[in-house]
Amino acid sequence: MQSRTSGGKAYPLFRPSARNLALALGVASGTVLSAGAAYQLGAIVDGLASGELAPGEIAARLAAFLVVSLAAALAKFSLNDWLPLKANLRAEVDASDEAIDQLLAMPQRAFERHDAGHYLNVVNAAAFGYGSMSVYLNVNVVGCAIAVVALLGCAAAVDVLLVPVFLLGLVVYFAVNWGPMHSAGRLLMEMMPAREAWQEEVRRLVEEKRVANAGGAEGFYEHRFEKSTNAYRAFLRRHRLADATQTTLPAAVSPALQVAALAVCVALWMSGGMTLGAVVAAWQLFSLLQSPMADICSLVSFYVAYRPNLALLRDHAGEAAEPSGFEALMAGEKDLAARVDGTLWATPARGEDGKRLWAGEFEVRPGELVVIKGANGSGKSRLLDLLRGLSDPSDLDGDAALEPGMLDAAYLTYPVPVVPGTLEDNLLGAAADPEVARVLDLGDLPERAITDQPLNLSLGERQKLGLLRALSRPEPAALLDEPLANLDAATSARLCDYLAGLRGRRTVVAIMHSGDLDAAADRIYEIRDARLARVC
Repeated sequence: MQSRTSGGKAYPLFRPSARNLALALGVASGTVLSAGAAYQLGAIVDGLASGELAPGEIAARLAAFLVVSLAAALAKFSLNDWLPLKANLRAEVDASDEAIDQLLAMPQRAFERHDAGHYLNVVNAAAFGYGSMSVYLNVNVVGCAIAVVALLGCAAAVDVLLVPVFLLGLVVYFAVNWGPMHSAGRLLMEMMPAREAWQEEVRRLVEEKRVANAGGAEGFYEHRFEKSTNAYRAFLRRHRLADATQTTLPAAVSPALQVAALAVCVALWMSGGMTLGAVVAAWQLFSLLQSPMADICSLVSFYVAYRPNLALLRDHAGEAAEPSGFEALMAGEKDLAARVDGTLWATPARGEDGKRLWAGEFEVRPGELVVIKGANGSGKSRLLDLLRGLSDPSDLDGDAALEPGMLDAAYLTYPVPVVPGTLEDNLLGAAADPEVARVLDLGDLPERAITDQPLNLSLGERQKLGLLRALSRPEPAALLDEPLANLDAATSARLCDYLAGLRGRRTVVAIMHSGDLDAAADRIYEIRDARLARVC
């Protein structure tokens, strides 16, 4: 996919290129051909009024007028509508792809600044809005501007006195529409937080539907969703009214401007300053002028309305480009996989206002099997997140050093993600290790259609899927958060034997609530009373 950064600036609005210029000329072509048809019609009227045209010549000119008119209609469909629409669709999807790539590249500490509704807005509304806006500004607006200049040139060819009339019409048209355009854009910007909150509630309702049913909490979820919906609806109603006003106002202004222009042309004709054919041509040209003017107004309105989306995308790109903070922790020591020495906090705040998880020292050597124990909520999983680079290193007050490969370690974490498809699909690009599959005893999982519905997989099957995924990966280090959770006794015993057999070949750090791995472990750490210490 082509990058959308230019000169270090993410999501540039103006992207001049030969392709965009060709599309812009296509947008203008229909109007230019229609102007040529209007000029031909004026010449036919003057020829008929003067009686200078023979019947055969009249037929030839009418045929030429028909050909040009048909060509204008064809150009409008293919060059003015269809090709820019294709470019628009491509730009929308490309922008969404780019936003997804940036989301996946974003450091965890930057990602945690926003909720899911924010990112849904970025990937969908903001990205698609940017794609449309980029094409409109680089293709449609440029094409409409070319069309307006061409129409002014045609008006000057008919009669130079028409040029100031046309220019005055343009000024009046834009002046009348400017206020509603900005009003619609301002309301859309104010509506964005309410839309994000509404999208977040939709996500929660969908993901927690089973929880709501199981807990008899349907009324609670309905009330919370209705509250966010009402807030969003209030902004949406005001915006739709302003948007309808700025859309319909041009239709109300255009006839008045056309009549005014026609009155000027008739006055010139009555004074002998303009032929009847010129009046007809001028009327046609001014009618043609309404379309590009309306398009430019709507596109300017679109830009004003979607500026917040552009800012949102650029902030998103900036957060994706932020350093993770783990770069400074890379250690080059040959006999070190990880070392942590300090105090880990669960919140950015420190002291009495913050939540301290633990303080202590932790070390892992390559090829060791290390066990971590502790009560729920004591910070064991946060330690694994730190080792894997999936947290904010500033949460640690102290020193840490990580072997570069630790940041790519295979990781069994929760919840175990499931994608609809086969077992192979759920290995996320990896290949199942036959030995691991034997140890886990997958049953009919290899043949079953897997979905992400809660009742499709039992908790034990999800655990086996997560273990198969993590232990089949080739990375030299594996981090396992409660690997025995939800497993039967026989599978747990086989898995412990397998993990013990990895000593010296693979670095394994496992969070355990039992002593099943204690005999095989090289080191055992425990978190007790907010202290992390080695106990064996």
